[in-house]
Amino acid sequence: MKQPELKIAFALFLTLILCIAPVSAGSAERVLPSSVSTGDVFKVTINVADYGAAGQVLEKLPAGFTYVNSTLPERAVIVNDSKVSFFLMNEKSFSYTVKAPASSGTYQFAGILRDINKTEFSILPSGSSIRVGSTSEGSGGSSHKSSGSSSSGGGAGGSPEPQSNVEAKELSQAYVGNGTHVRFEFPKGVTCIRYVEFDAKKTLGKVTTIVEMLKGQSKLVPSLPEGEVYKNVNIWVGSGGIANSDNIANVVVGFRVEKAWLEENEVDVNDKDSLSLWYYDKTWKKLDTKKLDESNSTYVYYEAKTPGFGHFSIIAVGPSGSIEIEPSSNETPEKDIASEPRPSGGGWRSAPGFESTFFVGTIGAAYLVLRKKF
Repeated sequence: MKQPELKIAFALFLTLILCIAPVSAGSAERVLPSSVSTGDVFKVTINVADYGAAGQVLEKLPAGFTYVNSTLPERAVIVNDSKVSFFLMNEKSFSYTVKAPASSGTYQFAGILRDINKTEFSILPSGSSIRVGSTSEGSGGSSHKSSGSSSSGGGAGGSPEPQSNVEAKELSQAYVGNGTHVRFEFPKGVTCIRYVEFDAKKTLGKVTTIVEMLKGQSKLVPSLPEGEVYKNVNIWVGSGGIANSDNIANVVVGFRVEKAWLEENEVDVNDKDSLSLWYYDKTWKKLDTKKLDESNSTYVYYEAKTPGFGHFSIIAVGPSGSIEIEPSSNETPEKDIASEPRPSGGGWRSAPGFESTFFVGTIGAAYLVLRKKF
C-alpha cells in the first residue's frame, strides 16, 4: 500500500473508533453439506449479522481439509495452515470453498465471529460436522448438527484393574467435539470423584469415562506415595489411548474428601499442601491441587490438574510428616494438557494480523480504501 493510502486508512480507523463503538449482539451461522465424497471440493456458507462496521470470521478447518478460495477479495482473507481468517465490511453472507481429505470419517468445523469491539460469538450450530465417505451420500445445502450418538472411535474402554479390588464404580458419557469444553459428571456419588473435564482438540465422538474407587492399592502400581491415603482411584477415558495430549488439553479432576476423615487424620484444610491428588505415570507425581469449598457439613471439595488418566491416589500429610517424593510441576512435553489456560482470545482463535482491535480497525480501513479502487 502506498503512503497516501496508509494515511487515509489510519484516518478512517480513527473515525471508526470515535464514532462507532456500540455494544453489538453479533450472530453467525454455518451452512455446509451433510456429506461429501473423499477429495470433493465443496462450498461452506457463513451468514453473519450485527457485527458493527467491521468484523472478522475465524474458521478452524478439520484435519486434512484444504482451503481453496472465497467469494471475498483475496486481500480480505488470511490462511495459516488450518486456520482461515475472513475480514468483513458490511457483508451479510459469504462463502468459501474447501477440498475434503482422502480419509473417510466424520469431521467437525469450528469457528467464531469477532465484532468491531473484539467481542466473540460462536458460529452456529456449535456441532457443525460433515461426513466424508468413499462415495457421496448426498450434499444438500442444509446445516448438519452432530448428534450425541455420533462417534469417531472414542467409545468406551474397559478396565485392566481386577474387579475384585473395585469398591465402587460409576460411568459417564459425553460427546467430545473439536473446540468444545467437555465435562463428565458423576451424580450418583458412589465414588469420591465428582467430575472430569477438559478442552477437546479433536472430535472423538461419544466417549465413556469410567471411575473406579478401589478397596486398596491398585494391583497395577508397585507402590504408593508416602502419607495417609484417603482413597485410591482409577479414571479411564475412552478407549485406545485417545485421552492424550494430541486430542485433549487442560484436564482437571474434581473430588471430595470426608470431613470426618480429615479431622481424624489431623489434616489442616487451610494448608494448601496438606492434601493432594497424586497421579501414577511410571512414577508418582503430586498434582496441583486446590480446595474449592468446605461449607458442606460432610465433605470438603477439591480440584486438581492432571497430565493424563489412569491411577490416582488422594494423599494427606499428617502434622508430623512430609512427603519425600518430589512434587510434579505438571510441565510435561505436552504442557498444554494441564497448565495451558483455557481458550479465550488465544489458541486457534488467534490469526496473523488480527490480534487487537487496533489492528483489526487498521486493516479494515485499509481494506475499505482498496475496495473502493476496484
